[in-house]
Formats: sequence, structure tokens, C-alpha cells
Amino acid sequence: MTYLRLAYAFNLLVLLPIAVPTILRLYPTDQGRFEESAGWRTLVGALWTAILVLSALGLYAPLRHSPVLFLQVTYKTLWLLVFALPRVLKGCTHSVPWGIAGTFLVIILVWPFIIPWGYLFSSQ
Repeated sequence: MTYLRLAYAFNLLVLLPIAVPTILRLYPTDQGRFEESAGWRTLVGALWTAILVLSALGLYAPLRHSPVLFLQVTYKTLWLLVFALPRVLKGCTHSVPWGIAGTFLVIILVWPFIIPWGYLFSSQ
């Protein structure tokens, strides 16, 4: 349970300064790497804010909210494979937001060891 709570606390630490500011465009949270699009920015900000809220709830009910960690691993892996990796392979590393990519990489490498797989895939 302690590791789950640490994962949720990490999410809070990372997302507090970027989730809502992304939705409201309070300041740039994309490291200047993406063209402005209110629709996509709002969609990503909403996703990050939902993960922020669920992570706060996860501090109090760690197992119940563990699917949010699985969601993070899934979408962050996809983003790294579909967006970041092709740019790196083409030598266009300047177009990759390395703060975001680095945080995503840490999460996809660590969360699989924290996620309670037995709980997630139990039939009860």
C-alpha cells in the first residue's frame, strides 16, 4: 500500500502545477513543443486533471483507485512509442518535450512494479 500511496503522491507533485494550468492556458505547460490548439490542450488538461483528482482519492483508497496507474502506463507508453520515439529516430529531438517524455518514461518503468495486478484482474 505504501508504494501505491507514493505513486499517487508523485502524481500529485507532478500534476498540481500543470493539470489545471494546461486546461486554462495559465502558462505554457508543453515546453513550447506543440502548436496551440484549444481543443487538444483542453483534452490533455482534462485527462491530467482527472488523474490528479483520482490520485488524490488514491491516497485514501489505494487499491480502489489503482486502475488510474494502469491507465497512465498505457497512454504514456503509447505516446512515447507513437510521438516521441519516431522523432528521436528521425533526429528531430528538438520537437520532443523532454520534461514530459522523461516523466512519462519514469512512470512506465516504475508503475508496473507498483500496480496490484492481482487486484486489477481478479474476478471478484
